[in-house]
Amino acid sequence: MNAAEKDSQLEQERDQARQDLHDTLAEVGAKLESVEDNLRPVQLVENHAIGASLIAGALGFIFGSTSKTPIAGAVITAALFGFALSRRSAAHGDKADVGTESLDQR
Repeated sequence: MNAAEKDSQLEQERDQARQDLHDTLAEVGAKLESVEDNLRPVQLVENHAIGASLIAGALGFIFGSTSKTPIAGAVITAALFGFALSRRSAAHGDKADVGTESLDQR
């Protein structure tokens, strides 16, 4: 193998490595975008309404037990639970809840 053939082979290997790197970076970018979309708070509430409701109950219990007014916990629980239900119903095509449309535009 002479020097020109070696150079040609090295260039082909370099081009193949660049293409592989480009493909890998494109895959990583797509996966990162997908994970980023799934980790948005609104998405978490839409996809996990029961878990969001449980968290709302726990937060309401904590705030209600530490607050001087016991109604605060119930209000927080009801508000977070209502938000979770409204996001869940909006995700299933029920567009009666117009108060969260601005959140969808983020």
